[in-house]
Amino acid sequence: MRLLDTTLREGIQRWGVYFPLGVRREIVKRLADIGVEEVELGVVGEEKLRVLILAARRVCPKARFSIWLRLRKEDIERAARLPEVGFNLGVPVSGIQLERRLRLTPEALLKRTEEMVALAACYSPCVTLGLEDASRADRTFIFQICRVAITAGARRIRISDTLGLLNPLEVADLIRDLKKTFPGAEVGFHGHNDFGLATANAVSALAAGASWVDVSILGLGERAGIASLEEVMAYLYFRKGRKHYRIELLPKLSHYVAWQAGEIIPEFRPVVGRKLFYCESGLHVEGLKKAPELYEPFPPETLGLKRELSLGAKSGRAALAALLEEWNLDLPVERIETLVREIRKLSSRLGRPLSKQEVKKLIRTIIV
Repeated sequence: MRLLDTTLREGIQRWGVYFPLGVRREIVKRLADIGVEEVELGVVGEEKLRVLILAARRVCPKARFSIWLRLRKEDIERAARLPEVGFNLGVPVSGIQLERRLRLTPEALLKRTEEMVALAACYSPCVTLGLEDASRADRTFIFQICRVAITAGARRIRISDTLGLLNPLEVADLIRDLKKTFPGAEVGFHGHNDFGLATANAVSALAAGASWVDVSILGLGERAGIASLEEVMAYLYFRKGRKHYRIELLPKLSHYVAWQAGEIIPEFRPVVGRKLFYCESGLHVEGLKKAPELYEPFPPETLGLKRELSLGAKSGRAALAALLEEWNLDLPVERIETLVREIRKLSSRLGRPLSKQEVKKLIRTIIV
């Protein structure tokens, strides 16, 4: 269960996102610090890619880096002139892509794949063949091209759900079949988020036996993006015991990239949202006071987040009593019901939870 971060390749395909070289270097360093197993640095032929690779090697000498290239001789020969990196070759495999984009027959593509993968394997010990638009491809053809690529020297097959069409059950079925048919090969998964399933599909791929899943910081990528680094990493850390990740660095990394990309992180975004652990629901507030793990999937302090319990229109007697005790505020028992009504009334009028100071003011009014 390993992560390939492709923020610097897929992520910058997001409309309006541009990362200068200095920002890219900083992102690479932070990804290495957090424990990401592989970083895809960009597309062969990109300006300053060599400079970035050399800089990344200096800053992170033990990290694993790769680049993306087309299934073409000129791309492979360009990549061969770069410092040592893995080659991630991409090729469309769906019928519509073969017919309208590549204008190749399946047989011609199989032949080109064999030749180009063999050539790439002469220059790099780690060659990946990425099957683009695999979710619309014929399953038999997927297995044919995988067999050709692995025989020619590919070490990894990367299944790309380019349009985000698959669901977790479909992803698991495909990954299991690939692992069963090609037990010696590494299988990766690259899933888009067009229907909001990218993280679920990535986790499903890993559960089905995939060695790698692609992620990007904040899920940046074409259209709705891909699986989010912070979501998948947090799941692996908290649910699968992958404790080598420095999970505490996720919020700073996410906010750094958000700033550079001109993105705003929603306050309730999974894993890194600032207000994730804010609560005013009466039942939950009471439960959180008794034992936080009753309603929290992980301790907020692990990610530098803060738990904040509030009173408002959704609060009841139990929540009020719990917070009055925490705030060291005294109120006669017979006045509790009156305070609950006043809190709900004011909160509904203001359209938000109340601050501690506002609750104290209400208490003074009631007592007087």
